[in-house]
Amino acid sequence: MTEEQKAALEKLLGHRDTIQESLMSIETILREFFPKEHILAYSHWIPQISTALNGNHDKWLSRGIYGMNNTVDTIREQDVGAGIKKFI
Repeated sequence: MTEEQKAALEKLLGHRDTIQESLMSIETILREFFPKEHILAYSHWIPQISTALNGNHDKWLSRGIYGMNNTVDTIREQDVGAGIKKFI
């Protein structure tokens, strides 16, 4: 993996962490100030986003078989620089 690709991967992971932190903040706001909406959100989209970001299937049932961690693992496992041409 090139240095540019490593930097891009680190940026991708940073975005993932930012989204997860924002999701936790959203959940806290809903739980504290809007409990009815929190119940609905927690029953539907909060676990879907969290599972997609972290692949954490222990807490919730999977909503899909391919999440962000799978993307990161695939990038790390392959030589993503091989055979790739940049077109301008």
